[in-house]
Order: sequence, then structure tokens, then C-alpha cells
Amino acid sequence: MTTTSPSTSARDAVHALLNPRSVALVGVSADESKFSGQPLRNLQELGYPGGIFPVNRRGGEIRGVESVTSVEELSEPVDVGFIMVPAADCADAVTELGRKGARAAVVAVSGFAEMGTDEGRALQDQLRAAGEAAGVRILGPNCNGLYNTRGPVPLGYNKTHSQRLREGNVALVSHSGAMLGAFAPVLEGYGQGLSSFISCGNEADLTLVDFLDYLVDDQDTRVITLILDGVEDGPAFRRAAGQARERGKAIVALKLGNSTSGTSAAQAHSSRLAGSRAAYEAVFAADGVVSVPTVETLALAGAILGAGRRPSNRSTVAASTSGAGGVLLADMLSESGLAVPPLAARTVKQMADKAGFAQVLNPFDIGAAGPGAIGEHFVALASDPGAGTMLFFLTPTPTAAWRLALAEGLAQIARDFPTKPIIVVSPAMPEDVEVGILQAAGVPVVTSMSDAITVVKALQVLAPAQATQEDADAELAGHGGVASLSEPESKKILAAAGVPFLEEALAGDADSAAEFAAKVGYPVVLKAAGEAIAHKSENRLVVLNIPDETALRDEYAALESRARAVDPEGYSGILVAAFAASGVDVVLGISRDRDFGPMVVFGAGGVQAELVRDVAVTPAPVDREGALALIGRTKVDTLLRGYRGSAPADLEALADLIVSLSAFAVGRADDIVAVDLNPVRVFALGDGVVALDALVVPAQ
Repeated sequence: MTTTSPSTSARDAVHALLNPRSVALVGVSADESKFSGQPLRNLQELGYPGGIFPVNRRGGEIRGVESVTSVEELSEPVDVGFIMVPAADCADAVTELGRKGARAAVVAVSGFAEMGTDEGRALQDQLRAAGEAAGVRILGPNCNGLYNTRGPVPLGYNKTHSQRLREGNVALVSHSGAMLGAFAPVLEGYGQGLSSFISCGNEADLTLVDFLDYLVDDQDTRVITLILDGVEDGPAFRRAAGQARERGKAIVALKLGNSTSGTSAAQAHSSRLAGSRAAYEAVFAADGVVSVPTVETLALAGAILGAGRRPSNRSTVAASTSGAGGVLLADMLSESGLAVPPLAARTVKQMADKAGFAQVLNPFDIGAAGPGAIGEHFVALASDPGAGTMLFFLTPTPTAAWRLALAEGLAQIARDFPTKPIIVVSPAMPEDVEVGILQAAGVPVVTSMSDAITVVKALQVLAPAQATQEDADAELAGHGGVASLSEPESKKILAAAGVPFLEEALAGDADSAAEFAAKVGYPVVLKAAGEAIAHKSENRLVVLNIPDETALRDEYAALESRARAVDPEGYSGILVAAFAASGVDVVLGISRDRDFGPMVVFGAGGVQAELVRDVAVTPAPVDREGALALIGRTKVDTLLRGYRGSAPADLEALADLIVSLSAFAVGRADDIVAVDLNPVRVFALGDGVVALDALVVPAQ
């Protein structure tokens, strides 16, 4: 029986992949020592309930099932094909599966674009075209299949595909198929299970965003974990992340390949400060995606969120069975920039009479307090308004009864506070009975304090308050040598977009420079202008605070000589401008990220921009609230608000400028690679802001 498969939507294809009524194993082997011999065994032994149709060119019986020599010989339609033939034969297999009504195919072999060869890329193009023509959506190639724990559908050849995984509500979508074996056991060790796993491979057709979009509406999935190299469609990723947030689902991402992308112009400070990693971290922060650095922390964050726990605020209450452990907790939390507030007066009062000889502090030494009132202490700590998240460091206490009381006390507050994240750190793992008590209550036990604190910090993006973001590592990225506009050309474009500049003139000789200086009044500033002149300070192409005409003429000649040496062909003259009043210097810019488009970059400015790297990044556009939040993620915010008695700066005017520049960036996203305003001088409250230098890097 032969049918023709109609065009299949991505959502229907993903549903078919995870819930196939039947599977054709194309290229299956009778030799279970081979990769191609394992999928049939896995499906059979784990109890896949659908039809299994082995296709082997030699035919014959394989594990008690009669195989056919080609897809064309199948006697009935199939939902999904799992293809294990050589890369050169995969396109034909997809075509044949389409004739049998297949809606999707997993291409589980390599030899395509990942090889980096023309032949591999051509084979992948052929595969994609075959799928389009046949109406068959493709997972892969170069992937390791999928696993739906509720089928079960262990469709792959990882060792983990041969194991019965615990059912749960945490999904994993990964560009690496092998990571299932690293992730699933750790997740189960933290007391949670998997809903489904999908290995994306080369994404010839279906992409990570397609799977993310499906899982947002999957009733069996509460948490979506991602191991990703990158995303092809940044706006689609952000839309899916927004939908997940609206539906109360969490996304946890482990971003691989965090080197700088080098896609923006080398001349712009802002682009070098907002490399690929910074762009992803900024998008994750803006869209409520929890970002973690390791598989272990991915599993830990997934387990906590899978248990329905999210921080209610950005503060942490901690306790330890060891005084030194409490100090270690305090040190590491502080070093990570996490808030560990003093306990509320009512908490202290509630605990004081029963605390033994322990001081009622945060972190609390529950070991010194003794075993008598463990449960009451835990309840008081969990009730404290600062307990957005709770962290406990356990060392083995002297008696089994004491240790059991600790486990039961923690389990009880986990039940009493079902949405509060609670993590137990125990380098020497507790007894199995204690771990079982904690896991049953949704409390993960980890051996690494570093992992625990990393996850506590990462989860803060989900807290109701604006999450604090570090400077996203502020990596300096090369930008491929793209030419920038000269300063006068850049300022002309940006002035039309509402960026304020000082009155200035481009002088071709010392006489015209002196004439303009007399008009605006001394002191003045001289700056060289030219196509290849980007960073002036490094090349001594700026002269500040020139007091009179004699000094101006002397400086003009020396500056012109230096500028012609730096840019002999593009040199266009000397800019003359009034000397700006004092204020706080910041850098403000735009960097176009390859995946997410324009990113707004803000931080400490002037010559310190790259030295200090006090920078925050967020995707454009931003509104006033977003602009103020961006400023607040930097240390320069303290200066702007008035540091040690200094007058507060004009934050409102600065926020207006950020909003205007971000709107400009979105409107010119296709033809502007980067914008750099450095410095922007922020004057005292009510006096506004002014950009003292500007650089625009156009798309080539």
C-alpha cells in the first residue's frame, strides 16, 4: 500500500516524532554491537507500544520481527522513519518514506554539513529538498534521536536509550545527542524525571526553536532545558520564550561556544563589549531564561523548577550544621553578589529562646543550636521575608536521630512552602534514607556548594524583581575590519535621531579653527577626523582644554601631523568644539548581534570603557523603565545617583537618550552594524546629557 504524505507543519511533525503510532527502522542491523542494531532492541525491551517495521536490504528476521528489503515493501503506512543508511542514501530513504505516509524522519547518521566539506553540504541540501518534496519533516541529520518517557519512545542508540528513564516534567532539547546520558541520571539524582528528549543535530529542517515552540504547549512539560550552540532565528526564539513565560513554564539554557562572534565592526567599543556571549546572556536576562554554565547546574535548576519552586525574591536565607560551613556559605554567597540579609526582628525573636548557644544570624548555625528545636528553627527561617531561596549546608551530625531530624525538618518545610526553592549541600552525601526523605519532598541534595550557589543566582532571573545581571563577561570581540564612518558623518546621522552634541566645526586649517574657537569661546577641544580614525585617545588625536589662540595654533599643527600619519588617505580635518562642563562619563552604544539583532550597551565611559568593563547589555528596543534598569545593572549607576556627597546626575535625560538610540537601532537594523557614543557626559540633575564623540559602523 502506497500513499503520498501531505505537507506537515512543524508542530504536527514534532508531535508525530514524540508520539509515533509506528516507526520504520531504515537500515537496521541484526548485529547489536553496531549502532544500527540498537534502536530495535531499545524499542522492544522498553515496551514501545506502536508498530515497528525493520528495513534491512538483506531482509530476514531480526529480533523476532520480519524485515523488508526496502521502504517500498512496507505493507502499511508509517508515522516516523528512523534512518541509519549512509548519508548518500538518506535523501532517497526520505522520498520513499513520504510515499508511505510518514510525517517525519530522524536522520541519525553523519556525513553532512558538519563535515565542513562541499560534498557534505550538498548532501544536506539534497536531504532538505527531498523532505520538502515528500512532505516529510526532518530531525537531524547527525543527531541521536529522541526519547519520550510516556510512550515510552526510546528512539535512538545512546546507552541511555536502552534504559527506562523516570517520567517527569523536565524536557531536554540539545544540539548534542550524547548529553542525554550526562543529563538524565543527574536529574533523577535530584529527584526529578524527564518528559522528553530531542537531539537537534544539524537542523537541516526542524530546529531547536520548533521543538521549544511545541514544548511550550506540551501538557507533560513544566520545564524546558536547552543545550544549545546557537539559534538560527533569534526573534522566533524570543517569541517562544515569551510564550513560555506567559504559560508559567521555565526555560533553562546551557549555552555552548561562548567565544566572541566577530560580526561587528572592530572600531566600536560597544560591539567589542557585547560579544556573542554577552548578547545571549542579555536576551536570557530580558526574556526570563535561566542561564547556567554546566550540565550539573542545568539538571539542578531543572529539578528545582520541575518541583514547582521559584524564588519569591532575590534574597537567600541559609543555615549550616557547622559554624565554618556557615562562614563558607556567607563568603561564597557574598562573592557571588547574592543578597544575604539579616533575619527579620520577628524571626530572631521567634528563634532566640530555643537557639541554644547559637547566634540568630543569617546564615544560621543550626548545628550549634542542637537537635531539640530543628523543625521550629526551619519553619522560622522559611517564614523570614528574606527567604526567597533557602540553602542548607549539612555535615554529618553525631547521631542518626539528629541526622534524621534534619532531613525530616527540611522535608516538612518543603511541604509547607511548596513553591520555595530549597537546596541542600552535603559534600559527604547523607544516608540513603535521608536522601530519600528529601527527594520525596522535592529537595535536591548536591555535593558542590559552587553548583548550588550558581543555581541560586541563576534562578533570580525568575524572581518578581528585576534580576541583577553581571556584565555578561563583557568580552572584547573583534569585528572583522568593517569600516566606520568619520566622526562628523556619524554625528550627522545620529543628531537626526535625537542624539545631543556640542556645537562644533570641521576646520581645514588653523585660521578657520581659530575663527570658530573665538565664536564659541575658550577653552576648546581639538579632535582629528578621518575615515580610519576611530579611537582617538590611543593615538593622541584629541587635545583638551586649549586656553587661547596661541595654544590652539601650536596644537593644531602637531595634531594634524599625527592624524595624517594615522590616516594619510582618509584624514578630513580637525574638529573644534567647546570644552564640555564636568559630569559623569558613560559609554552608550549599539551592537548588532548575528542571532538577536540590535543590542544596547551601557557602562562606564571615556578611556576606562574597556579597562573597567563595567557594562550591561540588553536587546533593543527598550522603554524608559528598561533604560533605567539597564543603568542600574552597572556600578556607574552609583556615581550617577550621587556618590559620597556628589550631586546626582541627570538620569532621566540619560534614559531618554537610551530610549531614542535603541529606537534608532531597531529602525536601522539592516544597515547599521554598530554605534558607539563614548563618552556621553551626563551633567547634573536637570542639565541634560551630551555625546562628546560618536562612531557609526554601517553594514557592508
